Amino acid sequence: MEFTYKEIQEILSQKHDIAKTSITAFRGRIQHMQRQGFPTGINTGKGRPASYTWRELLLLALAFEYLEIGSTPDRAIAEIIKLEDMLLAGVAKVILADKESGGSDQGSHFLFAELSALLTLKSEESWYQQCKILSFREISQILSSEGNDAFRSPYAIIDLRQFLGGIFMSVMNVCGLNNQIMAQDIKLWASRQLSVAH
Repeated sequence: MEFTYKEIQEILSQKHDIAKTSITAFRGRIQHMQRQGFPTGINTGKGRPASYTWRELLLLALAFEYLEIGSTPDRAIAEIIKLEDMLLAGVAKVILADKESGGSDQGSHFLFAELSALLTLKSEESWYQQCKILSFREISQILSSEGNDAFRSPYAIIDLRQFLGGIFMSVMNVCGLNNQIMAQDIKLWASRQLSVAH
């Protein structure tokens, strides 16, 4: 499945409930990311329209999710570029999660991200320690009264199921797709993503 720039803009603005009077400012944020070369590989040059796939949509959506929780654009872009493979593999696993597990919280579907604007100034080897995809059990340990000393920085927890649900609803509304067609296409993308990651 491919998306036009206009569809990407409409999907993201709908997901984040952007007011019609603020669409120009929102478009400016997307264009700022494009000028930073994000998502990588999408710049086609002048006169040729860009074509976006699930990869680009999900990377942009993650960046806007980071902005929504208080990250700066540059910090969000830097982390997502550095951890792209891990993030996309985690999202793909959530997409392909087995519904027959009783719908419980068995899988890893919480994105744990440090909010520190100073992250890009830290040693890059420590970035993986500050951004992980965790299970409900692991999140419970972090939030327990004993806490977990490994996670001291200000952080945010994003439920990737809710994140994906919002994106999928916006894709269906903007692109006029039915649920089955979209589900087949995103599952195909997720399967390919995981086969490349291994």
